[in-house]
Amino acid sequence: MKIGIDARIIFRRGVGRYIANLVKNLLEIDKENKYYIYLSENSVLYDYFDAKNCFFKRLNTSNAFLYEQVYLPQAANRDGIDILHCTDNTAPFLYPFYKGKIVLTIHDTMYNRNLRNSILKPTLKQIILDKYKKIGVPMSAKKANMIITISNYSKEDIIKNIKIDERKIRVINEAVDTKFKVVNNKNLINKVMQKYSITKSYILTSGASDIRKNTIRAIEAFNIFNNLTEYKYQLVITSISPRELETTNISEKIRELNLEKYVVLTGYVPDDDLVMLYNGALFFLFPSIWEGFGLQVLEAFACGLPVVASQSTSITEVAEDAVLYIDPFSVEDIVRGMIELEKSEAKMQMLISKGFKQIEKFSWEKTAWQTLEVYKELNEGIKNE
Repeated sequence: MKIGIDARIIFRRGVGRYIANLVKNLLEIDKENKYYIYLSENSVLYDYFDAKNCFFKRLNTSNAFLYEQVYLPQAANRDGIDILHCTDNTAPFLYPFYKGKIVLTIHDTMYNRNLRNSILKPTLKQIILDKYKKIGVPMSAKKANMIITISNYSKEDIIKNIKIDERKIRVINEAVDTKFKVVNNKNLINKVMQKYSITKSYILTSGASDIRKNTIRAIEAFNIFNNLTEYKYQLVITSISPRELETTNISEKIRELNLEKYVVLTGYVPDDDLVMLYNGALFFLFPSIWEGFGLQVLEAFACGLPVVASQSTSITEVAEDAVLYIDPFSVEDIVRGMIELEKSEAKMQMLISKGFKQIEKFSWEKTAWQTLEVYKELNEGIKNE
């Protein structure tokens, strides 16, 4: 069987991490089938997968639309691909001549929301991408022979919003990269804290330009929390680039509350630094309104960090009883959760223990085996046609 994998955004945050770990583990468990890993001109490989049954194919375009709708299906035809796995919500739905079967991973249905309710000041690129996704995701889902999604919550969302037969959908969870782990070397942690100008004990949270990450309420809750705890802490917000920051009112909120000394915006941080930030924090605050999976909760678990998280969407499915839940729409309840955890070392230790047990349910090897079964199921269908 010849399997093609769309890896255009491999190693980027989010979906890129999914692609990298999936490819790595497929190549470790499967020495029989041939894998064609498709990249665009500007795809960056931070690691190389050395396997005799793996072939990297860099397609001659950096344009995402042309790559997906023209170059990718043409290359798959030339290479005689039996199964083409499109990994980022859309597939070549406009190209009528692709001869093989398509597996499509749909991570979530964020495309279905009103962009203006998601990003306060969207850029032109974000507006164009939003329109493309609104057309492309449903059309790709209907063209795909099989759909993989990452949680039961996302599965139900896909069925509801795209009207897809549930027999066509397989739920295959994500997992945590092995680099996320407990680090006991305080010197390494302190060096990373100094690098990002963290001068106090801190609460870690992951922000975004997307309103669903609830960064404004996190800042408002931290302001009250910090008053109640005598200004002992800083709030460290990762994952918002300076350009993304311009599309939000996060900076304005920090100035409005006079929190310049207490809120640290790290921008995007390398994974090695992120591991240290997880390990150095008091707890992880994850007040997201909407998630297709919630991988960062598992990253915190792997680093031995207790978590305060939203009781919403897929988070309860992924975390079960291993986090302290809050209402993401209530600043007061977010504060309640933060105070409750900060005051109780026993509760922190209980959540850390539960987090370690919870993370054992997820592994990239398991993800790879389940994905390979989808490929085999489709390939058997090809043989029987």
